[in-house]
Amino acid sequence: MAIEDAGLVWHYTDGGALMNILEKNELWAGSAAFMNDMNELLSGSIQLRNHFEEQLPDLSKDATQMLEKYIPEVKARSRDSFVLSASSDPDSLTMWRYYGRHQVSFAVGLDRNESLVPLARLKGEEHPNPPAGYEDDAFDYDEEGNRFRVYDPDGVFIEGGDWKPVVYDLKRQSEIITKVFETLRDGVEKRLTPAEEGKLRVWLFPFFMNEDLDLIKNEGFRDEREERIIVWPNPAWKFVFHRPGAYGLVPYVKLTSLQGENIDPEENRFATKAGRLPIREIRIGPTPYSVEATASLEQLLEFHGLHDVKVTCSEIPFRQ
Repeated sequence: MAIEDAGLVWHYTDGGALMNILEKNELWAGSAAFMNDMNELLSGSIQLRNHFEEQLPDLSKDATQMLEKYIPEVKARSRDSFVLSASSDPDSLTMWRYYGRHQVSFAVGLDRNESLVPLARLKGEEHPNPPAGYEDDAFDYDEEGNRFRVYDPDGVFIEGGDWKPVVYDLKRQSEIITKVFETLRDGVEKRLTPAEEGKLRVWLFPFFMNEDLDLIKNEGFRDEREERIIVWPNPAWKFVFHRPGAYGLVPYVKLTSLQGENIDPEENRFATKAGRLPIREIRIGPTPYSVEATASLEQLLEFHGLHDVKVTCSEIPFRQ
């Protein structure tokens, strides 16, 4: 049985994608709104809505109306969340079956302690083609009716980038939902109270709750042992790419490494040039041609100068 390295997460992929990863030092985080599983990333939102409806008798009318904005009844996955998935299991039969239907598949072992950051597609500091009303939501009004800027839509603001385990346990899910709801209610009630003298009453959109909600998944998928990186990059025009897919043009974000040049997370939230990904090991999926597959992979790693990447093979017996 394979010895599991707790410091690694395993991104399962096919040969074509692996070649792209090694050549370009990029991993693609897809838009949550375009994921293949229609129920993916909705479990947390559905549970939050149910919890909200249970609390309605104890909420004021104003608080209820404001919370409806953040906990809508209509379920839609956020277009602003971008997800990269992996597994804590380096030799998962479930994952091999999913990725190895027609060819040999691979599991890329990534250092879970090294954050990944978005790779910028444009280097400018302002939207090159802003649409009408681009800054309409960037302003608010104080109690005297004076307009003030709340945020800069072109300002770089990136959250996420760290590996987090998906939550399957029902008790832990309930704790997360309760915490998220109480945070939202607290923010709403504070905004409804009179502002302190000389202090603007501002409460920014609480999108921070999305990461916790997006980590909740049906316990029936527990054997995947999934871990996720979820990122929210702003502005979209600077970081979001598109590729053709079954549901149209799929938005995605390219993730790469900063290679530790500057470890201050507040100063280094994105890259303008891809850095070497923290790949420590690559495992070859079940195949009767493990010797040949190992030799060719080692040769490819040599060509890219990745001499320190370990190559191993699945210990699951191949079945035709």
